[in-house]
Amino acid sequence: MIRTQIYFPEDIHRDLKFIAKRDRTNLSRLLREMAKTVIQKKIGKKTKEPWKEFIGALKYGPKDLSNHVDDIYK
Repeated sequence: MIRTQIYFPEDIHRDLKFIAKRDRTNLSRLLREMAKTVIQKKIGKKTKEPWKEFIGALKYGPKDLSNHVDDIYK
């Protein structure tokens, strides 16, 4: 890891410390998680859970596919 220094306004720092304490983590870990979330949102980084990419992929398919899978794949 690379060490860095960031300046926050007092109110933001206070809120971040509160969230970290509430979530039973430390400020560094909280900021890393937040940074990762922003990066994924801004530049579309792939998640470590590829199954999430398939959610909604079959949105327009047959609603009863699991009931008739044997009929479809004969």
